Amino acid sequence: MKNKILLLSFVVALFAVVAMPAVAQSSEVKQERQSARADEKRLNDAVDLRVDTKADSKAAKASLREAKRVEKDARNARREAKKAARMEAKTQKSRIDADNQARKAARATEKSNNN
Repeated sequence: MKNKILLLSFVVALFAVVAMPAVAQSSEVKQERQSARADEKRLNDAVDLRVDTKADSKAAKASLREAKRVEKDARNARREAKKAARMEAKTQKSRIDADNQARKAARATEKSNNN
């Protein structure tokens, strides 16, 4: 009986000694796998962030181009409005001058008819 207990103790101890590095190695492998997964996730997140940033940059550039185009159109419209206002003033002045000349001509005609 004593031999059985000693033999059983010896076998259990031997098993514990043999299995211990395997368990320790197993936990190290798990940690390495978790670390590798975490690294891969960080890498994928960085790639996704870069892609999102690139897309945001393209959208911002397109928005800037559109804003510049609208600003240019507004500038051209303002220039055209000024030009139209000058031409309208010129036309108004010409109309007033023509009316004055017509009155003078009417007076001259009236005077010549009276004489």
